[in-house]
Amino acid sequence: MLKRLLSLGAAAVAAIVSACEEGPASVSGSWRSAAAWSTMIHASADGPLLVEVLGQPFAGPPADELAPQVAAAMSGQLIGRPLAFTADRGQAPRPQYRVVLAFNAPDGTDAKALCAGRVETRPGPERITALATFCGDGEALASVRGWVSRVEGPADPRFRRLLGQMTRELFGAAP
Repeated sequence: MLKRLLSLGAAAVAAIVSACEEGPASVSGSWRSAAAWSTMIHASADGPLLVEVLGQPFAGPPADELAPQVAAAMSGQLIGRPLAFTADRGQAPRPQYRVVLAFNAPDGTDAKALCAGRVETRPGPERITALATFCGDGEALASVRGWVSRVEGPADPRFRRLLGQMTRELFGAAP
C-alpha cells in the first residue's frame, strides 16, 4: 500500500513539474522607470494604448491578424485599472506611448532597441519567447520577458495567459 501511495505521489509531482516546464512564465526587466505607471495612466486616459507586434510565434495567422488578437488578450488585465490595447495606430489617442512586443527575439535583445524598432525576430520554435517594452517618446520605461511551450495558436488559453501575465508584470501595481 505504501509503495503504491509513493508511486502515485511521484507521478503527481512529475506532472506538476512538467506543467511548470511548459510555462507560461514571465520576469520583469532589470529596470523600471518610476514614471511607468503614471505614464500608462496618461497614455490610456482617452482611449486604448497602442501595441506593436514584431515577429511571428506561429505558422499562422498572418501578422496583421495576430496583432489584434494580442491586443485583445492584453486588454483588461490590470486589477483596478481598466486598460485597453489596440493594434491600430489610428485608434490610439497617444501613439507615442506604446507597448512593443517581440516574439522570438534573440536572447540579448535590449528593451531600448525594441523601442527604437531595431530588433530581429526568428521563426517560432516549440517554445515561444516574448519581450515586451513599454515605450514613451522613444524611451524604454519598463520591460518584461516571458515564455510558454506547446501552444496551439493565438486562441490557446496558455498563450493568452502569457500575454495577461506579461501585461500585469509590465505595469505592476499602482504606486
